Amino acid sequence: MTALRRTVSPEQPGPASTRDLRKTYPAAPARTIPTLRRVAHGGTAFLVTRKIFLATIAVMLAACGRPAARLQHARDLALAGHHKTALLEARAILLTLRDEQGEKVDAVRRGTLKLAGDLCAVYLDDPRCAAAEYRELVKRYPTASEAFEARERLGDLDMRIGDVKGAIEAWRDQVATAPGRPGADMAQLRISRALLDQGQFHDARTAASELQRRWPKSPLAAAAALLSASSYHLSGRHADAIAAYDAVERKYHGTQKGAEALFEKGNCLAEMGNDDAAVKAYTAALPHHDSPDAVQFSLERAERRLQRGSPVNPRNTAAVWDRGYAQRRASAQ
Repeated sequence: MTALRRTVSPEQPGPASTRDLRKTYPAAPARTIPTLRRVAHGGTAFLVTRKIFLATIAVMLAACGRPAARLQHARDLALAGHHKTALLEARAILLTLRDEQGEKVDAVRRGTLKLAGDLCAVYLDDPRCAAAEYRELVKRYPTASEAFEARERLGDLDMRIGDVKGAIEAWRDQVATAPGRPGADMAQLRISRALLDQGQFHDARTAASELQRRWPKSPLAAAAALLSASSYHLSGRHADAIAAYDAVERKYHGTQKGAEALFEKGNCLAEMGNDDAAVKAYTAALPHHDSPDAVQFSLERAERRLQRGSPVNPRNTAAVWDRGYAQRRASAQ
């Protein structure tokens, strides 16, 4: 036994005793025992949690590595209702791309700018943010399909923030870039309306005439003609306005726009003091106007003014004092 003990090298320690192991590890860690027990009994909860964790890590690594995957992740966040988080992710993608070039990079950048603009415009109700994203998209990729869609929204966004000049420029850019694309005639009509609201009557008529010339078969051509006529009316040129309303009514006779022209002609005549002609215009407008109550109200006012201005028999006290209103109400009842 003594010789055997001497053969053991002091540099190779022998096996520790059970008592020493117990002193070193009195008990297993608290979190390890329940986990080991679950694994021993099938480990379902542990394995499911582990799979979810690994899948999440895999998605995050893929998203961090590929811009296209990150863009899809941002879209998924938006679809899930996490709009602010999706916008932050989109902006992070743009910062990552910076000024990189390439077909795939450009596709991701276009989609990201479009996503950011849509999030701001539709879900976050931030027109300034949306206009900034859309303008960057149009600036970088003026002929891309996403840029055409951005142009269609830019004008409305500028109007929401009170930038009328920017809205007019956006609509003009939309018309100039894609005159054959659906919505170009509407953009031209909006230009005319904005100019009219700004008091630029001559420019408004020019824009309306441009719509009728370039899109003569457009359903908005009648509205442009009516708007052009109203520019004379609003500027106080009543004689020119009446002539323009007559031209619109002749061209669109029997339609709603023709009735609107007759109604506005009646208003113009009433402002000039010609209630007799105004009554005739209102009466002709009634059958086809989309707001007959408004036409009827203006018609009755013109008729009352005519009755007040007409001569009466001084011996007829009812006509002298109330101009026949009491009699009309009695007959109506």
